Amino acid sequence: MLRIALFFSFLLLSWAAQAAPLRIGVSETILSLPLYIAESEGFFQKRGVNVEFVNCVGGNRCVKNMLDGQTDLSTATELPVVFNSFTRKDFAILTSFVSVSNDLKVVARTDSKITEPGKLRDKTLGYVKGGASQYVLDLVLVYNGIDPDTVKLKTITPETALAALANKEVDALCIWEPFASRIELELGTDVQLVPIPKLYTETFNLIAMQSAIKSKPQELERLVRALKDSTQFIQTHPEKAKALAAKRLKIPVLVVDKIFDDYRYRLSLNRSLPRTMEGQARWALREGHVEASLPQPNYSGFLYPAFLKTVDPGAVSLQ
Repeated sequence: MLRIALFFSFLLLSWAAQAAPLRIGVSETILSLPLYIAESEGFFQKRGVNVEFVNCVGGNRCVKNMLDGQTDLSTATELPVVFNSFTRKDFAILTSFVSVSNDLKVVARTDSKITEPGKLRDKTLGYVKGGASQYVLDLVLVYNGIDPDTVKLKTITPETALAALANKEVDALCIWEPFASRIELELGTDVQLVPIPKLYTETFNLIAMQSAIKSKPQELERLVRALKDSTQFIQTHPEKAKALAAKRLKIPVLVVDKIFDDYRYRLSLNRSLPRTMEGQARWALREGHVEASLPQPNYSGFLYPAFLKTVDPGAVSLQ
């Protein structure tokens, strides 16, 4: 029996090595840690799936690359899914693999004296368009009774965030990790975190083109299995996971250690996800971020739970 098992394992690995790789747009963030773990610990190989990472900065870019045909899958929060759902329906979320309510930070110049969210009023604020940065900044403003029209909004990118603060182009900005921590390390006492309420729990998701779902179902199921291996590894070997995150993101382990417990790494597809997306769609329509005449999509159609139901049935609760 052992010989038979080894033989079939060899066949599976040989098949995976010969198959065209699944190309995945992987965002440069601690949220992508399960992908990094799966690569580092050999879980893709173990599950017999050939994977190629296409690194990108920000889930919105990862999704754009996927929709442009550069990758089969992408990693992103649900926000880029919502923004793109108004104009096309040829992609779906296969699973969430981490949730967090403190990944987005508001970083302010110390000399701007923004010590609390209410002092964002009348300031110049930076945000990354088309993703959670834009959404969270708007939530923080509205929650604190600040009309977004009374602040000056400036579009930034993750790469220009530090310079925007250093050069006083903005008074504060909303950015995710590890960029927030990198800014703190680089600018030191010139910047400070603004304490904001936890108004939004974001998910980070594995998103696939429908063409890949139809043409590569076995490979995608194996990919989901590898991610389950990774999330379990993170839970049982947190120190090793932290060390890998620090190495991949090029930040000190002490920084990773400070934020690590904010992230809940596990596979899931819950009813809260489409509900959150429905609320985000209403926000996007109301605030003019998408064409107001477009109908609001049904977000259950942007979830594909079949692979997760096979891999981990208890992780799916969409009813």
